[in-house]
Amino acid sequence: MLFSVEPKTSITDVFGRKAEFLEFLEKLENGRRLFVITGPRRIGKTTFLYATLNELHRTRRIPYLIIDARKAASVNMYNPARAITNDLELLNKGRFSRAISRIEGVSVRGYGIRLRSKPAELTDALEEINEKHELTVIAFDEAQYLRFARNDFTLLLSWVYDTLQNIAVVLTGSQVGVLEKFLRFGDYNAPLYGRYHVRIRLPRFNPSESLEFLERGFAEYGVKVPTRELLSAVRTLDGVPGWLTHYGAYRIDGSSHWDAIDSVLEEASGYIESEFRELDELSPRYRAVMEIVATITSSQPTARRKDILNALTLREGREIDSKDMRKYLRNLVDYGFLEHTGYGEYYIPDPVVKRVFQR
Repeated sequence: MLFSVEPKTSITDVFGRKAEFLEFLEKLENGRRLFVITGPRRIGKTTFLYATLNELHRTRRIPYLIIDARKAASVNMYNPARAITNDLELLNKGRFSRAISRIEGVSVRGYGIRLRSKPAELTDALEEINEKHELTVIAFDEAQYLRFARNDFTLLLSWVYDTLQNIAVVLTGSQVGVLEKFLRFGDYNAPLYGRYHVRIRLPRFNPSESLEFLERGFAEYGVKVPTRELLSAVRTLDGVPGWLTHYGAYRIDGSSHWDAIDSVLEEASGYIESEFRELDELSPRYRAVMEIVATITSSQPTARRKDILNALTLREGREIDSKDMRKYLRNLVDYGFLEHTGYGEYYIPDPVVKRVFQR
């Protein structure tokens, strides 16, 4: 069901991602073993990941593991490998559903993996998986959170790539710029430099796709929603599947159009605030810049860097170093809160995020 709020388990239940699934399948069949899947927050990366890997296991018996890097980092930010290893041990007897329910802090899901005994190190567990299976897919969801590890986690990834020929690694991330800086594929001195990898980007739906998504979702429940309300939802929530899905779920559960919109915006606000906390801790200026961009772009498509700088200077009553401003804007782009178009022009790509920062 399109309005199910849980990650889909079959690619047939995922709307608008058939081309990306077929691309992943083709590249995997061609022997590619390192994938990077990116897209804005709430775009459906986790849903796509679960559905794709579950489909491969169902049709081709390819075992897989999905590890939530955010939770691994929350358990032990500086040593996520230990947290990951501990939970791999829960899969010792292949009792996946029981293992999932017992996991605290780290989300690990897998199908078809069996470990002989309790491994002492993550490398031991990975070597064992490599020996027992012709092909296994191991995915790190929101992999940019692994950058906090005390030891460079990309060293492990490069070791897997170079040594374990039966393991394919998938990395996903919504903070695209942060993920790129963590992986450093273009850095000659970085562990992953020169490793061939496949990039798959999940774009937002265009207005027609968003409208079709809503129409099909309501049709699954036999519900007819006025076109004007569907168009209003598309304009307000743009082409972000996560927001559209929750709008549909609220409507199916009995909410009116505007009550559903308000519920999605309130829910989104809490989610976005939690995502923004990391930047808040770095400097209050990040929030100020977002508020300024939201204000400027309420009457024009983009905000020029010069205008943002002038507005921040006026707000604080003191000069702001232009180098600092470039840093704030660059980091906001890296975290996916801003996008730039042309030289020195910025906008907030997600209308829901924009609403959060409008004062």
